[in-house]
Amino acid sequence: MRTWVVLVMTAAVLREAEGRERDKRYLFINPSAPVTLGFLVNMPISLALPTLAPVNSGRSFNPNGLYEGEELPEDLMWEPAYEQSLSRLFAYFSHLDLSTMSCQEQLICELNAEPESFSPISQIFLKELRLLNGPVETTRESLMWRYVSAAREGFASPIERCSAAYPSCPMEADRILNMPVLRVWQYIASKLNMQLI
Repeated sequence: MRTWVVLVMTAAVLREAEGRERDKRYLFINPSAPVTLGFLVNMPISLALPTLAPVNSGRSFNPNGLYEGEELPEDLMWEPAYEQSLSRLFAYFSHLDLSTMSCQEQLICELNAEPESFSPISQIFLKELRLLNGPVETTRESLMWRYVSAAREGFASPIERCSAAYPSCPMEADRILNMPVLRVWQYIASKLNMQLI
């Protein structure tokens, strides 16, 4: 019985030792072929968005920064299926210090009217407006519907139409965002082939 166990153990050790030997591998480099290296850089949006908010923008025309009768996103109905997307949008608008619905809708409208002009910020905002989790309630009380309607308005019209559609917001996107910093982000994105996922 002992010889049988020793024989089985010896066979297992020999098989394991044989498995450790590898064939030699060679790496060939063609010096005339281009080499492309890819890197994945993960940067939190909380780092990028505050750089896009203008410094001393003069947004607060009254002490509270709100206007008479302005709607706030917190007062509208949040669709349960889109709560994550709405929370992200709420955080993005908070980083930009944009609290009123009319200005949020106007920004979304303008981002969708000229997405290339406001890239990559337009990608960040508009990817949250994809209706992937089913339909939304089509009423003015639905926050997601208001955002989607603003995006559709921008898609269907020139950028000038957005300020006419949301007249209670005194600022256009180029005043809401720090455009020189956005141009730097666009330059970096073009040189590094940067994409947002």
